[in-house]
Amino acid sequence: MLYSLSRYSMLLITLFMTWFSLGTQAQPTLTQFKGWLLCYTRNDLCADYNYDGILTPSDFTAWLANYDNPPGVDGWTDLAPSTDSKVIYVSSSTGNDSNDGLTTSRPVKTIERAYQLVRDGKPDWVRLKRGDTFFESMPNWKKSGKSKAEPMVVTTYGTANARAKIYTGSSKGMRNTGPELRKHLAFVGLELRPQTRTRDDAPGGIEFICPHRDILIEDCLITGFADNLQFQAPKGERSSDVRIRRSVITDSWAVGQHSQGIYAARIDGLLIEECVFDHNGWNANIEGADPTIFNHNIYIQTSCSNITVKNNIISEASSHGVQARPGGNISGNVFYRNSIALLHGNEDNQTTGIIENNVFLEGKDISPELRRGMGIHIQFSDGAKIRHNLFLRNGTDTGLSEAIAVTGDEDQPVTNLSIEFNTVYNWLNNVVIENQNVSDIVFKNNVIYDNINESPAVRHLDEDTLDDVLSYNNTYYIGGTSNWFRARNSYYNLTEWLNVSGEFNPISINGRSFNDSSRTMARYAQYQLLPANPTLVMNRARSQNRLNWDAAYTAEEMVNFFKTGYTLEN
Repeated sequence: MLYSLSRYSMLLITLFMTWFSLGTQAQPTLTQFKGWLLCYTRNDLCADYNYDGILTPSDFTAWLANYDNPPGVDGWTDLAPSTDSKVIYVSSSTGNDSNDGLTTSRPVKTIERAYQLVRDGKPDWVRLKRGDTFFESMPNWKKSGKSKAEPMVVTTYGTANARAKIYTGSSKGMRNTGPELRKHLAFVGLELRPQTRTRDDAPGGIEFICPHRDILIEDCLITGFADNLQFQAPKGERSSDVRIRRSVITDSWAVGQHSQGIYAARIDGLLIEECVFDHNGWNANIEGADPTIFNHNIYIQTSCSNITVKNNIISEASSHGVQARPGGNISGNVFYRNSIALLHGNEDNQTTGIIENNVFLEGKDISPELRRGMGIHIQFSDGAKIRHNLFLRNGTDTGLSEAIAVTGDEDQPVTNLSIEFNTVYNWLNNVVIENQNVSDIVFKNNVIYDNINESPAVRHLDEDTLDDVLSYNNTYYIGGTSNWFRARNSYYNLTEWLNVSGEFNPISINGRSFNDSSRTMARYAQYQLLPANPTLVMNRARSQNRLNWDAAYTAEEMVNFFKTGYTLEN
């Protein structure tokens, strides 16, 4: 009770200081505030307006900006036409552009005509008939919605289970350019693909190369473009509030240029949540579209801020699963068969963030000449936290395949880093402190287990960094050797390591075992009553949509499966 009162009092102080700082901008009513506060004090996630899965005072700041657009109770964004909305129906199979489009019995035929009929600054809707195929690109969308609560929406109607298909041939999906600010737009339930492109074409998928704010992409399938998604404010400007939710972003590729699942630059506030990013940046069937170091599933430039990548399946990238150059919160994701699962930080600006509750599975190489298989690579950061992650069964045999690599180069230090409650299982190279410019690292309550590779549990490339790491209560086992630790060129057993490193209470696993260490992606397929084939799991994940949503093929369900198996029994 005392804790609740203290939490409540501190919250109120923070809330009102933040509220008063708003000045004359639009503000919620006291009744709306009471509703949010009731959810918060009950620890109800209806108050989770920053979508990070926990309730903190930062949700109040998010609520002030989004109080009129609450999270959907079923996991989907709550969208509905308002009394001021004009709804235009579009059907390629039954429509005619001479119709007014105001009813399902009189739809227009093309997206271009529907765009002409909606009004700028109004909460108008364009509804494409589900199951229809539109052989056209979407227009340069220069019109905006009314507000965050009343956006302009492009979505679907009808009873078919299939999304509305937008087949663009060898052309772009939708490239938005120009000086006009695009805001309050939602694109929901669409499939976009360049079905006839060749190796000489490099169309983009959905691209905002313009000022933009409050953009939602949800329940969309975007596949086969050079860059499937791109959000980039013009130089010298900032865009904000981009949300990619429950969408499937796959199979981007290009010849002679870079290719990403999503590329973001100069964005303040980017949420990527419950999506599938698979096989972006390369195409084994196209000459010249080979995997490279430049192509990624998710590429977030240094110029972005306030990044959340949460509960996604991120797999088979050309190089990085997520290149989070500005840091940010990376939580609850399944990283499967990426060459470098996660880069957190950059060489130019100090960052911070939280990496937690992720599962890293089976790293791979970019190519035989470009050996990788890395888990987390963290650099130039202060106050970051790496906690409660699993690193399982790396699929490569290269010396570069660290589960966690801490890189403090020259004038780019890594400071105040916490690495705690992680489990590394048969990854090959486990935890590596690469350079001298690190300080105040806490390494505690981790489990490092390897009964295959005979590689050190912890390796310092320079023994001078031993004094920069405070280690305690970690559990270790390396099979086939007593050399469990390494500092530069010297190896140490557990007892020697205690004396050399000053680690407190290092623990040998001493016959303890994991609850079920046989769990792999193939086993997950069997758990879902499929043949023991990981491809079948990924195919199911790639086929997710709102009308056929299966929690079994979400990151949350997979994370729970692996975490339960790799819990160390007492």
